[in-house]
Amino acid sequence: MLRLGVIGHPSDWLIASDVKYSEAKSIFSMNLIDIDIQELIDLIPTIKEDLDPNKFSEKFDYNELNKAYKIYLALKKITEDYILDGLTVRCFDLLSTVQSTSCLAFALLNAEGIIATCEGDIPSLISMMLVKKYVGSPSFQANPSKIEIEKNEIIFAHCTIPLNMCESFKFDTHYESGIGVGIKGEMKHDQVYIFRISNDLTRYVLLKGKIDENLNLPNLCRTQIRITLDKTNSVNYFLTKPLGNHHLIFYSNNIKDLQAFLKNSGLKEIK
Repeated sequence: MLRLGVIGHPSDWLIASDVKYSEAKSIFSMNLIDIDIQELIDLIPTIKEDLDPNKFSEKFDYNELNKAYKIYLALKKITEDYILDGLTVRCFDLLSTVQSTSCLAFALLNAEGIIATCEGDIPSLISMMLVKKYVGSPSFQANPSKIEIEKNEIIFAHCTIPLNMCESFKFDTHYESGIGVGIKGEMKHDQVYIFRISNDLTRYVLLKGKIDENLNLPNLCRTQIRITLDKTNSVNYFLTKPLGNHHLIFYSNNIKDLQAFLKNSGLKEIK
């Protein structure tokens, strides 16, 4: 049985981001464990270890990096204390309480194989764990930000990405707040899938496409990619019946095991 921590509830602005814990357990063998976000907030200042100034070749304000690194260490301790396989955090609460962000923490944890998702989004957490288990790939959790209907293109953006999904990366501030540490990753132009399960755990979307471009637009979160979808008019899904805000992007040439599991579990694919 996988153990997944829910540190704080889903952010208020998210759509369809809570689930029935009993169904997550029965369908996916995932035990969701509530952890008060105050536990994380109280733990961060007790972390004594500082970031090695030479850990990253990319230069950025050391004090900001150090604060963000302590969030990573605090989350790692919670993962160890609760024996978790993954977690999601109501991360925007950290902006006002510790004046930093969890973007770096998530980038490091996911690169280590500890699933971590933003904004308390539980369906994203479950989806990302399924991708890890049945595809063996890390996932980029991102928001659809711009859609070109005629070109069947969509831009995704977010301020964190697993570092092992990047060909290179730079540090920046968190877009919405202008503080902390965000990740601007450059992703390989290659085939990807876009995936998310519904919050009622009965449906899923799985779209195939290709990353065509890494962008540097000033009005979006720091990691930005443009994807052209394979199937004509696939972008209409995001305009008519999306399963939530966040979707997962992952690299793979073989999704048969994931598809078989979803089918055998009774989930229906949105076409």
